[in-house]
Amino acid sequence: MKIRCVIIDDEFPARALLKDYIDRFPYLELAGSFKAPLEALPLLQGGGADLVFLDIQMPEISGMDFLKAFQLKNILVVITSAYSEYALEGYQLDVIDYLLKPFSFERFMQSVQKAGDRLLKSNSSIGPGDVSMQDPDECIIVKADHKSYRVKIAEILFIEGMREYVTIHCVNQKLVSLESLKNLVESLSSNVFMRVHKSFIVNKQQVKALYGNQLQLHNTQKVIPIGQSYREEVRKVLFYL
Repeated sequence: MKIRCVIIDDEFPARALLKDYIDRFPYLELAGSFKAPLEALPLLQGGGADLVFLDIQMPEISGMDFLKAFQLKNILVVITSAYSEYALEGYQLDVIDYLLKPFSFERFMQSVQKAGDRLLKSNSSIGPGDVSMQDPDECIIVKADHKSYRVKIAEILFIEGMREYVTIHCVNQKLVSLESLKNLVESLSSNVFMRVHKSFIVNKQQVKALYGNQLQLHNTQKVIPIGQSYREEVRKVLFYL
């Protein structure tokens, strides 16, 4: 099963960009692309979509007025707009995310992650195996202390690189493994993990707060520094700034 997506935007470049982003995910399917909301209405009301990327400023009817006028049952909505002032109103209409144009592919991935999580929680027909965003119960194998450990993805707080070694900091244990941070970055899902410093990878779901050039995580007193070259991406991806 796939997540069926619909694009509604009166500007062709915006529709083309979203199509390109959607095409990069094997589990996303573009069900339709429209330049006006009313053109998409029959498809939406007919149950042909799971997720809609909706622009606000359109000549025929605005995205906000469209949401107010028509109840899109069982359809998740992500607002895509160049205007930040509509964000509060959008969330009051229960949209799952607000993408401020121009947005990066990394920021788009955050919206897809939210949509996948919401669909799984709502007991939709999409099962955990159908959406290739790492399952919280999924494990990685870590070799440490002459043993092989099965470590749950959700229990990893952060990973610290120390020359040819890495320390994997988990909720209840710490494992030191002969591995390079570079190899781990390439093997771990970017939907779950993010490199924030030349020596640190964090689990995005474990990030609690940002202050200055540091990250505070859940379940640990350790503060993670943010490298200068990673600061802008961290702010955009994790805090939508």
